[in-house]
Amino acid sequence: MKINVGIAVITALITLGSCSGVKKLSEPSATQLNAYTEGTLSYKSQFRFKYLFFESQRLKALEEFEKASSIMEQCLAIDPLNADAQYEMAQLYVRTEHIEDALFHAQQSKNLNPNNIWTLQLLSQLYQITGDFEGELETYKDLATLDPSNIEYQFLLGAAYSEIKNYKKALQIYDDLEAKMGINEDLSVMKEHLYIMMGELDLAAKELKKLIDTFPDEINFRGMLAELYQANDLNEKAIKIYKEILSLDPKESRANMALAEHFRLKKDYLKAFEYLNFSFDNPNFDIDVMFQILSSYFQLALEDEKYLNPLESLLNKAIANHPQQSGFHILSGDLHFQKNERRKSFDAYGKSLNLGLSDFLIWNRYLILGIELQEYENVYHKGLRSIELHPIQPTLYLFTGFACSFNNEKEKAIDLWNKGLNYVVNNRPLKAEFYNSLGDAYHSLGDHNSSDASYEKSLALIPENPIVLNNYSYYLSLRSKDLEKAERLSKQCLELSPNEPTYQDTYGWILYKLGRFVEAEDWIKKAINGGSNNAEILEHYGDVLFQIDRKAEALKYWKKAKQAGSSSELLNKKAREGILYE
Repeated sequence: MKINVGIAVITALITLGSCSGVKKLSEPSATQLNAYTEGTLSYKSQFRFKYLFFESQRLKALEEFEKASSIMEQCLAIDPLNADAQYEMAQLYVRTEHIEDALFHAQQSKNLNPNNIWTLQLLSQLYQITGDFEGELETYKDLATLDPSNIEYQFLLGAAYSEIKNYKKALQIYDDLEAKMGINEDLSVMKEHLYIMMGELDLAAKELKKLIDTFPDEINFRGMLAELYQANDLNEKAIKIYKEILSLDPKESRANMALAEHFRLKKDYLKAFEYLNFSFDNPNFDIDVMFQILSSYFQLALEDEKYLNPLESLLNKAIANHPQQSGFHILSGDLHFQKNERRKSFDAYGKSLNLGLSDFLIWNRYLILGIELQEYENVYHKGLRSIELHPIQPTLYLFTGFACSFNNEKEKAIDLWNKGLNYVVNNRPLKAEFYNSLGDAYHSLGDHNSSDASYEKSLALIPENPIVLNNYSYYLSLRSKDLEKAERLSKQCLELSPNEPTYQDTYGWILYKLGRFVEAEDWIKKAINGGSNNAEILEHYGDVLFQIDRKAEALKYWKKAKQAGSSSELLNKKAREGILYE
């Protein structure tokens, strides 16, 4: 249990008073660690003091600070006027974060031994922690007086004067140091700071000019002067200094960045890009700053395409110097996407993902582009990885399923889509798309009951989806099932998209299946006149022409269907024999 400091001292004074009266603080200590003294304390008390003192030191070395504090308090109970014990007590209180107690004992130690440098150093730190800048200043004065040749104490004394805003006194100390040491970067920078605080901009600039004259090859000092001018809206002076820097080092990043910003503010963006190029050539240029610059100019490039190529040049340099930074590859993907360069965009996103990026939106974008580019194997494998990372994102299941479906792996696609459906919440269009895709896949496998059920569920969610209406009605017609329903669905599709050749052909083909050949011819002819050169539509038109006894024309269109790429056995026979086979 911690002993109250005041009680410990009072107890000690009472104990000592029983021998020789109350001891005043100004009296010398009755104990010495390296000797025994004649006086008020017995040999036994001095022996016990030493034993306890070194026991406390041992516990301190073991980092048992609470125990060490308790033992040192016993030392102070024996002799509260021992400066060393007071100092050690202060240190132990620092270790146990009792700062006010530490400050009390450090002050006691100083009062008992004003010339102990270690005590003064501890006191200065404690005054700084507690915000007692006056106390800190007085302590540094004491240290500087004790050891006037110690440069560090002079620096600290100057800093202490700065803390209490006595800038002139601080400058006087730094001037004295400069007279001894010569022109020095640390001193000049501190003096510059003080002059800025005093509002003496010209004197602050003079300090930096002095550094430049003394060290003409040190570009950093010119940069500091330019920044000083820039911070005080002296832009023309700043620009002049930056141009001087570039005459010495054309690729100096800070100057190039400053000039780029200067021209950006003037909206001369192409000039700004010129200076940025030099900065981006520097492999040590800060990555975060590069990313911020690229991101800000990206919006500019979106608004005006003439900035796309300069931005791409910067981005390529960033990637060349930092190929492992996924953020740059993402920006590259975004940039190529804006330029409609789908392949480059896809590859850039792929590189960012290979670097371990887990962002859902990038995975999603990559899969969409992969489907568009028919990169089905890549999309499938990357899609499985994206699902591992984001198992409750339904679109990842949808796109990965597309890759399987387009790669003729319908069972895998169906499995993925059925799993993905579990994660579609409050999104009717997305859920309808899952059921539409399932309808197509089940149809291709010949599972017509599951296919029809999936289309019905899709239409229940989004009744006016022309793609579903067309596919469902066409597949019904191929099986000659529910042809009246197929006609109704196909007609609804045409009302939504009246000029789509594929939908016109579907409606015509359903009419054909219903035996309404003249009407069928009219609709399929519309599909062909609409510009369709689809082999299936051409074959359909041949079939309907044959049924209305225009056999020569029918043969012509069957042959066109073959030329358009169809090679079914029935079409081959029709084109070869001029006879309708179904």
